[in-house]
Amino acid sequence: MAELFQTEARELTGSANTRRLRRAGKVPAILYGQGKDVVHLSIPEAQVNSAIRNNQPYIQLEGEVTESAQIQELQWDALGTTVLHIDLTRMNADATIEVELAISLVGDAQDSINQVLRTTTAVVPAMNIPNALMADISSLANGDSITLGDLELPEGVSLLSDPSTVVLTCGTVEAPAAPASEESTDDNTSDDEQSSDDSATDKDAAGEAADKEGSDNE
Repeated sequence: MAELFQTEARELTGSANTRRLRRAGKVPAILYGQGKDVVHLSIPEAQVNSAIRNNQPYIQLEGEVTESAQIQELQWDALGTTVLHIDLTRMNADATIEVELAISLVGDAQDSINQVLRTTTAVVPAMNIPNALMADISSLANGDSITLGDLELPEGVSLLSDPSTVVLTCGTVEAPAAPASEESTDDNTSDDEQSSDDSATDKDAAGEAADKEGSDNE
């Protein structure tokens, strides 16, 4: 979800007035874009810090103005700990963006779960970004699986990856057969070489016997 900024009009500008705002726990801001007038605003510092903490650049403005906006720039103090000013740009309420969403599991399966895909890229409403996609594993049994196409998507969300992509499997996966060891291969080679040597020895012995028999006949 987009962060909410409760805005108030800021009619007085200048360094003295902005310092007064900050002492009151508010951050000066300007809103511009889409060919409309620039609006000077003030926003509660707690709401600004919440958006920064949640890494949320998409903002729903209420109060003095009711618009959708994006944080364009933040001006910090010399220590980089306090926001001094915010630039906001207007955006369409139905704008979409491409994000990487986590895939979370809900429920209890009847067997072990092997999750092979933990995130996926999706197009989502900029003002309503889901925290995660949910995969319900409560009805899974041994041999079952869930693909991206099986996920129930929130409204306005579409996936960019192949729906047949496997997210997880249920049950024990058999390990592939181990390749023959080098020692076994060497043993087989030695056996073959020994057989060849034995065969050659037998042939030599047979030849010698034939030669002896010929000599005796003479």
